Amino acid sequence: MTMALQVSQAKQIGRFGPNIDWALATVLTCLILFGSVMVFSASYPLALENQVSPFYYVLLQLRWLGVGLVALVGAAIVPYRVWERWSVPLMALGLISLIALIFVGESRFGATRAFPGGRVQPSEPVKVIVLIYISTWLASKGDRIKNINYGLIPFGVLMGIVTSLIVVQPDISTTILIVVTALIIFFLAGAELKQLILGGFVAAVTFWLVITRNSYASRRVSALLESIQSPLNSSEWQIREASQAIVKGGPLGVGLGNSTEKLPGNLPLSWSDNIFAVIGEEMGLLGTLAVILLFTLFVYRGLRIASESSDIFGSLLAVGITALIILQAIIHIAVAVAVAPPTGVTLPFVSFGGSSLVTSMGAAGILLNISRYRGLPPPAAHRRGETGARPHTTAGDRIRGGLASAFGAKKSGASSGPPGQTAHAPSNFGWWNRGAHLSGSRRRRTTKNQRSDRRDHSG
Repeated sequence: MTMALQVSQAKQIGRFGPNIDWALATVLTCLILFGSVMVFSASYPLALENQVSPFYYVLLQLRWLGVGLVALVGAAIVPYRVWERWSVPLMALGLISLIALIFVGESRFGATRAFPGGRVQPSEPVKVIVLIYISTWLASKGDRIKNINYGLIPFGVLMGIVTSLIVVQPDISTTILIVVTALIIFFLAGAELKQLILGGFVAAVTFWLVITRNSYASRRVSALLESIQSPLNSSEWQIREASQAIVKGGPLGVGLGNSTEKLPGNLPLSWSDNIFAVIGEEMGLLGTLAVILLFTLFVYRGLRIASESSDIFGSLLAVGITALIILQAIIHIAVAVAVAPPTGVTLPFVSFGGSSLVTSMGAAGILLNISRYRGLPPPAAHRRGETGARPHTTAGDRIRGGLASAFGAKKSGASSGPPGQTAHAPSNFGWWNRGAHLSGSRRRRTTKNQRSDRRDHSG
């Protein structure tokens, strides 16, 4: 990349506003604002019982929200390839924090997941750190990932090390989140389907052994199986109260602030682990569907960003972050409707939380940064000897192919547009697809700058 083109790219990327995916930013804003309202509604009865201000817990949430906003904006500004350079030190730091938790962690509700104080859970940032490290490692392997000695075996060893440190807490739900998300990007990086099936089988057998031999996990699974036929009469306190909250809400809800299940002695942790049940009671079916719609739009924009990324690392990381967020939401909602055992998984951007909220917002910031480079050369490489985008594009091709099938668009290889231009799925969203249209216009500007630069160089 010549100096003139680098300057041109810097000018385009340097303007924070025009290049950001505003559709995704809008979804995030809606989820965060709605979450703050629901945290206040769900937490003020507890505050009154503890004889503190009704705003006590929501003010704590706003403090963490401020930290999360710094993380989001910072991650949206820092070029995403910086995380590629720091993936190994970050991974080492994550493993050290998990090991330290074994010795100094604080036990709550039968699990040791947080440091003293209960607000910092190292497994939360480790989820994103693992995605960064796996994306970096897979991007460096190229087509060698199809060889089991370079792909599945080292991948399995890494997953085994990380998940074993999380299982001992025990935190089965986070373990599942990490493994499933890692398997998704492992497949998109070019691994063959048979490797994915084999890896999934080994993971399933391992989880079955862990659950059957771990009294904490087996009790929760047994309670779910006993309750699944009649959750309203479940012997499991949390399942019963969450189900009753959903039923009481009906189609329109009992009204904001009028939930009875959130009162002390009823639904436990209504402001965090069970906030979706409170939404169902107060806002009804319409409120829960609105939340599900927002997460669906988050997935749509995340996959569009991944499919339009300039390099394999950006594609893999974007898919990983998108999958991680939506899988958390699915597990949280599944617990509320009694199709999954209580897990302690919060609803991203909505539930009360410290490290979980900051981690989710930081991850979303990375996703926004990747969106800023759509249709442009990737940010300057930071490893010695790297000079730009890598030729390995399996992830982007697979993502684009999947989106093409889902939305009825042509695959990039059959695009009727200019050579090398990514085909975009047609949509009736109008302004919603402004990000895609801006991406195309940036491609045209970049191509024009390249032609101009070549003329100047030849002259």
